[in-house]
Amino acid sequence: MASPLSDLDELVLKCRDEKAKSYIREAVACYKSGAFRSSIVSTWIAVAFDIIDKYKELSLAGDKQAEAVIKAFEAARVANDISASLKFERELLTNARDNFQLISHVEFTDLDRLQQDRNRCAHPSMTVDSEIFNPPAELARVHIRSAVEYLLQYPPAQGKYALGLLLKEVDSGYFPTEFEKAVVAFRSGPLLKARPALVTSFIVVLLKKFVAGLTDKKELQVSTAFKAIESMHKVVYDQTLAEKFSPIVRALDAENLDKVLPLLTLLDDAWVMLDEDQQQRISAYVEALPSDRFDEVIPLLALKGLEAHAKKRVMAATRAEIYRSKTTLYNEAVGERVAELFAASSSFAMANDFGNTVIRFAKHFTKEQVVDLIRVCGLNDQIKYSFVAGAVISALKDNKNVELEELNAVLAEVGLEEYIDDPEPIVAEPAVQAPGAA
Repeated sequence: MASPLSDLDELVLKCRDEKAKSYIREAVACYKSGAFRSSIVSTWIAVAFDIIDKYKELSLAGDKQAEAVIKAFEAARVANDISASLKFERELLTNARDNFQLISHVEFTDLDRLQQDRNRCAHPSMTVDSEIFNPPAELARVHIRSAVEYLLQYPPAQGKYALGLLLKEVDSGYFPTEFEKAVVAFRSGPLLKARPALVTSFIVVLLKKFVAGLTDKKELQVSTAFKAIESMHKVVYDQTLAEKFSPIVRALDAENLDKVLPLLTLLDDAWVMLDEDQQQRISAYVEALPSDRFDEVIPLLALKGLEAHAKKRVMAATRAEIYRSKTTLYNEAVGERVAELFAASSSFAMANDFGNTVIRFAKHFTKEQVVDLIRVCGLNDQIKYSFVAGAVISALKDNKNVELEELNAVLAEVGLEEYIDDPEPIVAEPAVQAPGAA
């Protein structure tokens, strides 16, 4: 088990830059020597200078509010204005919390206690006559940990400013659609060592942007951003989806539920993160998916938990819906419905019209579906004598799931001998004579 002193050394290593490490290392050295008052004073100095350095970094990055704070600080320092400097220090934590979101309200409470204890340690005030403030070791240790865990380990961009930077990056047309590149992009920004509150806010805003409606490219970019966030902050990601996804979906009108469907297929575990009432709501929507959105059901056939409802919608699809479908995806249920509709052709016109759809899916059919379709071509006279019969049978022959001999057997069985192809003859290689043979 690690000792308390080694734990403090690990806290020093967590500081984000050398300045922060230097400030807090002095506080740890005082703690180790038993100078607990000095440790608390040094810890507050580390916090104060770290906040000021963060303001400077934000100012250089173009944050006008941070620039104004630094100008006020420098003016008081140059003018040796003690009153203004003391006011700046008194308001340091409040400003960091309210105007820059560098710390949360809970973190403010602990760091404010640090500031109060620093005043008790540094000023010659006495609580009782001839008795100075003697903080216990545990108090100094808690303050060091709070300083590092709440502030020194994080970059300056948190809160609204950091959220704006992250959203600006994802909104850029140049944000990658490849997972590895998205992780690289986020690791160079405020998401690398982000507070849980920032990660949560970022996820919630992206969820709301997604369900508001995005282009196909932007959907892919945002879903890639989600996957990158999950890899970097798995615990916060899972917790946020579990707590926030359902309320966002619940707030959508029924006519806008289609905007959730791509998210369910693009994100792992998005479906299981939904509350049961919203799963039921989306399941019912999928079963009654409007005709003009039929293509959106195809990816859902592979989504565990929703596949049965998606298949029910596919098996209720009309000829027109499948004919108009532009999806490049395929599922066995689609093939089953195509074969079923083709077999139900009750006129030459219906067979001719739908034959092209069968041809479009021909290479994807399972072995059983190919055999059934060949039988249909021979047993349904409306198909057998249609203009499209030959083209359909030819396309089915190109399917790699059935051997030619088996297809020929089925063709013969249903009276379609004219479409039987002889297997390619095996040409024997000429015998090679031995050297010197006559």
